[in-house]
Amino acid sequence: MIRRVTRREFVRMSGMGATAVALAAQGLSGESAAAEVRLPGYPFTLGVASGDPEPDGVVLWTRLASDPLIDPEAAGMPPAPVAVEWEVATDPGMRRVVKRGVAKAVPELAHSVHVEVHGLSPAREYFYRFKAGPEISPVGRTRTAPAPGSRPDRLRFAVASCQQWVGGGYAAYRNMVDEDLDLVLHLGDYTYENSTTRSLADYRALHALYKTSPDLQAAHAAFPFVVVFDDHDVEDNWAGDTPKSPDPDFLTRRASAFQAYYEHLPLRARARPDGAGMLLYRRFRYGDLAELSILDTRQYRDDQACGDGRKEPCPEMYDENRTVMGPEQERWLLDGLAHSTAKWNVVAQQIVMAEFDYDPGPGVVVNLDQWDGYPAARDRFLSGIAGIRPSNPVVLSGDWHSSWVNDLKADFAAPDSETLATEFVSTSVSSGAPWSADVVKALPANPHVKFFNGSLRGYLRCEVSRDSWRTDIRAVSNASDSQSPVSTLASFVVEDGTPGAVRVPGVEVTGITADVMIGGRPNALQVAVTNSTDTAVVVTAAITPPPGWSSDASAATLAPSASTTLALQITPPADRPSTVMSEVRVTAGDAPIFGPPMRLQLVSVPSGDDVLLALDSGGPSTPLLTTHQRLSQLDLWDPVKGYGWLTEVDFRDRGKLDALRRDFTLSRGEPSVLRLAVPAGPHTVQLLTGDASFASGNTMVRIDGALVAGSGDDVIPEGQFRWIDFTVDGGADGRELDLELTGDLREGYWRVCALILQQT
Repeated sequence: MIRRVTRREFVRMSGMGATAVALAAQGLSGESAAAEVRLPGYPFTLGVASGDPEPDGVVLWTRLASDPLIDPEAAGMPPAPVAVEWEVATDPGMRRVVKRGVAKAVPELAHSVHVEVHGLSPAREYFYRFKAGPEISPVGRTRTAPAPGSRPDRLRFAVASCQQWVGGGYAAYRNMVDEDLDLVLHLGDYTYENSTTRSLADYRALHALYKTSPDLQAAHAAFPFVVVFDDHDVEDNWAGDTPKSPDPDFLTRRASAFQAYYEHLPLRARARPDGAGMLLYRRFRYGDLAELSILDTRQYRDDQACGDGRKEPCPEMYDENRTVMGPEQERWLLDGLAHSTAKWNVVAQQIVMAEFDYDPGPGVVVNLDQWDGYPAARDRFLSGIAGIRPSNPVVLSGDWHSSWVNDLKADFAAPDSETLATEFVSTSVSSGAPWSADVVKALPANPHVKFFNGSLRGYLRCEVSRDSWRTDIRAVSNASDSQSPVSTLASFVVEDGTPGAVRVPGVEVTGITADVMIGGRPNALQVAVTNSTDTAVVVTAAITPPPGWSSDASAATLAPSASTTLALQITPPADRPSTVMSEVRVTAGDAPIFGPPMRLQLVSVPSGDDVLLALDSGGPSTPLLTTHQRLSQLDLWDPVKGYGWLTEVDFRDRGKLDALRRDFTLSRGEPSVLRLAVPAGPHTVQLLTGDASFASGNTMVRIDGALVAGSGDDVIPEGQFRWIDFTVDGGADGRELDLELTGDLREGYWRVCALILQQT
């Protein structure tokens, strides 16, 4: 029996890139044409990938780019073909090579390589790498599909979509690579364009930027991907040959986007664009267990009705001839489902298929870009399902930056009508969902929606067996912080032969709250939990206290269907401020734990006798912390108080109770000046910056124009805070000092949450 290499073993053996794999470089020819090429630098800066797995092989991809960001047109490569050696082995050390060859990377395709490898064994793990000149790529891992007619016991894959650039750190992908997966389905919005992304060079530069992410590269190197585009891969909400806004050059722009998409992803030659056309709908079979139909719901659709957006239906929307897939793809899909012998029939596509009425009242408001804007096309598909009766149809969707579980009904207006299929919608990898609150308000009017979460980013993890389908809704605490952990918000199971998803019972963590903590005394961290099992369980919540902190665990016996709040007592150090990351651990015996990631930042303020001045950005009449005085935009310099603004500042009231959420002082561009009366002698000023809802730019502090402190060159992630400190000297008699606060003198916000003046 062939043992699969674990991800940790794979990283240990091959994750050090060219240095590590060079130990086995004897497998790659030193006398080939590739060895004669003089490359300007290391060419594998964008990583390696595999995709479109078949029983006898996969597509292997790389793009030679020694300087992809500084030189987006040529990526630092010479304007000539480059020979690229490739090889496939059964071990990550690349010693047992089973296939090898030479491909040509041409400048017309941005020196990308798409090697279609055949002759491999089915359902087997393989490893691969490339060589150009003397340079060797990192090793990638892939897996072939099972043989036709075989009876595999399991298929495990992830579903991802919508990965707006967040600086390279993708928490979803960093966690995904630790999963045991056969493949990854990416359902679109791999990149996000803007109004200036128009030429082939623009789209190449955009893809290259995304591919510099170490987390995205790691995911591509760990699993074969099956990809399909959505709107932002070209332009927001384009439809067929129609752009969102009038543009006579749209098809030229689309052709550029398609070519760059092909150049940067592991696609077969059949998908190579022909001008503004690109064939991406296709089908994959995993023995008799599953058949995956991958749809293209952008290229062949009619324009959105009623002017697009979320609106009341209009007559145009109900035109019987309107289509999402186009007639040819529609016939291809239904014909494939009619002839499928697979136990599970998967339809993977981009947009939410279930009906959703955004009006919580008697009216109707629908999203015209989704299947709701094409009801006749949806009816044709669902009627086809009802007539064909394929075994266990499951629809997978993306686009809407949120997690959904939906029953696809024969008649959405009749909740008791037959459930024809189940739809799982993957949240985004990183893109936000500002419409989440609108969905939540309307959920009671849409009883076929079994689950919704729009506040967290992540992916779906699906496990298909012969008896059931299980989807775990995986979420990360911070999409742009690659160190953020992942958790399972909820799990749903579809039983063989029974359409409709059933939620897996367990103990759900419904919320974790912690206010700013006062040093030297116990503070409450509250963990709200609900028991959805049919037995009583003992639930325990604990936290590993950081150095200098102390904490007590909390436990309770929870009856079936009962809820409670566990209060952990946490004591920070009294003499210094702190911002520390910690993780809450919740256990409940054998019951599974569901809920958001339980890693959070603890923030404390000192309470010692040496604290001379303590300010926070409280409301106009009261501070948020009992140990602090308030600092608002109304607090102009007052020598009696010993602090105040010399310049006007903006002030924002969040209307929330959490001390770090409710009120902030902020400014854009020009420095804002806060004067402090500093007593005689040396003192330390400590300033807390950050934001509970948005990422924060670098907060800079200057005195007399000289930089004295900053929060760092990196952006502080959403929901996190940072203390910055600097020393000041009041001299022999004390003095007044003006703190010039800016956001690094760039466009962006600086934020003051609290300020401490402490005797040194």
